[in-house]
Amino acid sequence: MKNRISRRDFLKGSIAGAATAALSAGGLGMIAGAAETEGMPSEAAENELYTYADTIKWDAEYDVAVLGMGFAGMNAAIAASDAGASTVIIEKMPEEQAGGNSKVCGQMFAYGHGDYDATLAYYKAMTGGRKVPDAMLETIVKGITTTWEDIRDLVYGGDDSEFFDLSDPEVWGILAKMSPEYPEYEGHEKVALCSTHAGVSDSFLFQNVKALIADRADKIDVWYATPALELIQDPDTKVILGVKVNRDGTEMNVRALNGVVVATGGFEDNAEMVQQYLNVINYAPLGGLYNTGDGIRMCQKVGANLWHMAAYEGGFGLGGATYDVEDGTNAIMISTLTQNSMNTGASILVGDEGERFMNESETPRHGHVYANGIWENPQYPRKIWWIFDQTQWEAIEEEGVFREDYKNTIQEADTIEDAAAIIGCPAAKLKKTIASYNAFAESGIDFKADREAEYMRAFDGQKYYVVPMKSCLLNTQGGPERNENAEILDMDGNPIPHLYSAGEMGGITAFMYQGGTNVAECFIFGRIAGTNAAAPKDDAGVYAVRDAVVSNPSRLGEVSDLGASSGAEVETAANEYVGTGMGMDGDVTVKVTVDDGGVITNVEVIEANETPNIGTLAIEQLPEKFVGLSTAEEIDALDGISGASVTSQALRDAVKAAIAQIG
Repeated sequence: MKNRISRRDFLKGSIAGAATAALSAGGLGMIAGAAETEGMPSEAAENELYTYADTIKWDAEYDVAVLGMGFAGMNAAIAASDAGASTVIIEKMPEEQAGGNSKVCGQMFAYGHGDYDATLAYYKAMTGGRKVPDAMLETIVKGITTTWEDIRDLVYGGDDSEFFDLSDPEVWGILAKMSPEYPEYEGHEKVALCSTHAGVSDSFLFQNVKALIADRADKIDVWYATPALELIQDPDTKVILGVKVNRDGTEMNVRALNGVVVATGGFEDNAEMVQQYLNVINYAPLGGLYNTGDGIRMCQKVGANLWHMAAYEGGFGLGGATYDVEDGTNAIMISTLTQNSMNTGASILVGDEGERFMNESETPRHGHVYANGIWENPQYPRKIWWIFDQTQWEAIEEEGVFREDYKNTIQEADTIEDAAAIIGCPAAKLKKTIASYNAFAESGIDFKADREAEYMRAFDGQKYYVVPMKSCLLNTQGGPERNENAEILDMDGNPIPHLYSAGEMGGITAFMYQGGTNVAECFIFGRIAGTNAAAPKDDAGVYAVRDAVVSNPSRLGEVSDLGASSGAEVETAANEYVGTGMGMDGDVTVKVTVDDGGVITNVEVIEANETPNIGTLAIEQLPEKFVGLSTAEEIDALDGISGASVTSQALRDAVKAAIAQIG
């Protein structure tokens, strides 16, 4: 077996000392005595010793196992495979839902324009005085100074002709507010938010990195719909040997000879953990819906130390809040990155007791609001209510900024007492809140939340509109502490052997956050983790055992879901054409039928892996709307399906690609 060590080698030098230590320690690591070898084949008892790994029946064996298929996991797998390691990516979700926040984020990255010193000063300022190890800070900063070049060379073969620096407000408007996000800090002039293309939140960069995985199908296997259950650890040496997973309802042990990389994201979709670590209870997630802290719990069980558990990012709109969306669905931000009728005038947020708790007109910086010289997450009340008056409602209606599908959540009240009854708060408290706000608006000084005079107006007293809200949570940063080598550390600050991490699970952000840093960190630490995990190791403990387990594990290329749903052959007849567009979850392929005049008579979706109840709405509803159209201009003018804009555009692009082939 791969890890057997001959008795002669075992008795040499320091290994003999290790055996003595194991014997004195007792337990599972103890060398078996004569009585314990009864029943063993005499030759094995005399000549063979086994590692702890040999006592486990392995169902698959790779050099490196990567948990999670976001930017961090994919970059780790790319680095590991490029270093010569056989690699498997184990992803708990099916392909159409895989990718976590990497797939649904803005697809933008932080960049330091090659200036290490300026970028370091900026990122030090963002810690807000929190201690971050110098080596970690230096590693992330070194990477951010060259993210543009690194992503260009890795993902786009050196072509950056479509890359954009989003710092110019005249070109990029409100997006420039995050480029940089903290213009008051030293070094800000060199830090920017950048994109690899002109689109936003369309999975473009994710799909391009995913294509790199497909290019390495001979080096990387992918297991979708395979939740990781626990890390498998040698109980004495603490070496991580592999991971137990659930695949097709069967528990399997996956051996990782050189290392396991945990890149499973944060815990923003685990309400219990959010309450425990963030003290937020009435919220909706803005990013992916499947980051439930699995990797954090697995790493805790093998002795990992946790850090940055209270750090998280939130929304960009009215108080960082969202409409009162259903539990388990994505947040919908309000008045994003700007001031409009939703967060100015007679418009306030109150909590359970009818009291204001923040500056409603301030544009949050990834959910952080200004307080005492720094930007921090607000203390949200148990429930949030938005109150505005008749004049404000008329302005909101005129601007058309209130979501039509949430107008049914608005409740009208003729008096403050009626509004208090809707909220369930003391009427006297709410009357005091509104009277104080009116006084602040008239004086131009908000003694409660320091709201700017230009954004305040006293309530007109005609009518009060009350809307239930939730706080918005984009992503968490906390998790197992890692060092500059992407090694996960134990409670004593020592690396847990063979265990690495990258991405938002245990990210470097301890307090304030610059947009695009998480994406940059996924690339930077993904590469570090994958490279170090791929390096061959020779540190397994040695055991004599009663029975060695015989394994027949699958290996690279024998079991993989990579490419299982792509590349379908499509038969066409006369007047039938096939086209493809890029959706949120990969290619969307259609077959378009036209009449002799080139007018579309039918659109059939041949292949799509879009997110259920989001992208699939466009797949179900949009094809019939193309019937009767014949030009690219008509197709571009066709309205998409609300909430599924990226998939709608993918269908438009696919249909246009198909009719472009008409002779």
